[in-house]
Amino acid sequence: MSCLSLPQPAQSNIFSNIRLVATDMDGTLTTKGKFTNTLLQALQDLAAANIKIIVVTGRSAGWVSGLAYYLPVVGAIAENGGLFYPSQSEQAVAITPIEDFSKHRKDLEAVFHKLQLDFPQIKESSDNRFRITDWTFDVAGLSNDSIQTLLRQCQDNGYGFTYSNVQCHIKPLGQDKAIGLSQVLREYFPGYASDEVVTVGDSPNDESLFDKNYFGVSVGVANVLEYVDKLEHKPAYVTQNKEGKGFCELSDYILKVIGSSK
Repeated sequence: MSCLSLPQPAQSNIFSNIRLVATDMDGTLTTKGKFTNTLLQALQDLAAANIKIIVVTGRSAGWVSGLAYYLPVVGAIAENGGLFYPSQSEQAVAITPIEDFSKHRKDLEAVFHKLQLDFPQIKESSDNRFRITDWTFDVAGLSNDSIQTLLRQCQDNGYGFTYSNVQCHIKPLGQDKAIGLSQVLREYFPGYASDEVVTVGDSPNDESLFDKNYFGVSVGVANVLEYVDKLEHKPAYVTQNKEGKGFCELSDYILKVIGSSK
């Protein structure tokens, strides 16, 4: 399956139903690692049009709790589906069931040290101390073959593994963005049908958001093309622009489609 460009607004019935945007952050909302004024305005414009926004990121619980509070979003999912922060609450909601968080952190650390035996160059990510459900290390310098080996080793130890353009994640089996987002939609936004949600991402840890078994409308910002040959589930559409500019392109597009359908 090849990824399609966004159709002309007047020819798009699919996007005219969109009421909620679920989007990755790093490499999707950010541009060179930062939020731009244009991006913040795009989020405001969507919210003003009564289109709800949920950030679905691999970033840590510590980072995401602030994002959910300060950005014009209805909530944010942290750690690739591990926790949900509703914008109207300061309390995180656990999505992945973990009985003993202290033991869980120690078990994750033990797996990380096992990986270091074969990959002594991997370094714990700076935000790892703010994490609850997963353990991260920097992806820089790792080849695709190395990443596949790390994936197999994590699975052999009873854990899942994914990676983005920033980090590698050791995580509980079955913890991913689509599962976490689906649970949040069922419990907090039950009135939203799957065809009223568009999912947006840019890298392998967003792959489950591109799975048509979960969500029928998915978009990759243009930098996803760097990974698309490695993805089993590919975005249905791809923007012309990369990173935050690609998200702004999608935001403008959705608003035009909705405006033309009224």
